Amino acid sequence: MRSFLSSCRMFLVVIFLAPLSLNAQEEDVAGIVERLQGTAVAMQDALPRVLKVGDKILRGDVISTGREARLEMRMLDDAVMTLGEQTIFVVTDYIMTGAEPLASFRLMQGAFKAVSGKIAGAEGRFVVATEVATIGIRGTTFWGGSLDGEFEVALLDGKGVYVETRTGRVELTRIGQGTKIVGANKNPSKPKIWSTEKTNRAIATVTFD
Repeated sequence: MRSFLSSCRMFLVVIFLAPLSLNAQEEDVAGIVERLQGTAVAMQDALPRVLKVGDKILRGDVISTGREARLEMRMLDDAVMTLGEQTIFVVTDYIMTGAEPLASFRLMQGAFKAVSGKIAGAEGRFVVATEVATIGIRGTTFWGGSLDGEFEVALLDGKGVYVETRTGRVELTRIGQGTKIVGANKNPSKPKIWSTEKTNRAIATVTFD
């Protein structure tokens, strides 16, 4: 009898807690997987989720893509983030409400393309941190990742993007401009218009087959 009552209590605990967990998860939704080529996994609280089209992306997710993979995510504010192969990308925070909306990411390795949404076009902050620099976006499309063995950023379209290290900052304001960052304690290189060949190689790292 005691065992039966304990089982009933456990069952009731599960019934009451399940909706709370689902609600908490809904509040943490930052976006959705729109396109996927190959494999990708999201890690949250040491629990992996194999991603597929239509799956939710949550605040705090550490997203990893496999070999030859591509992943496209549409965020809550209609920003679109595209990850290349063998990329590790963290959705640090995504807050749409309040006086200062925030979209915050971290690139651990690999390459990505970002098309900013409503947050970057309003009074909010849209930033991507890397090991060597922080990238701030103002209504634009840009690419960032390793190219020719070094981390680089290029403005593909829109108003502009800034790239900041501990020692300096540059602004990319002309479409086609790029900058190279060799270390966190080094200034980004002066903006320079990339060749069509270089731009195409960068875009290819995040292009679906």
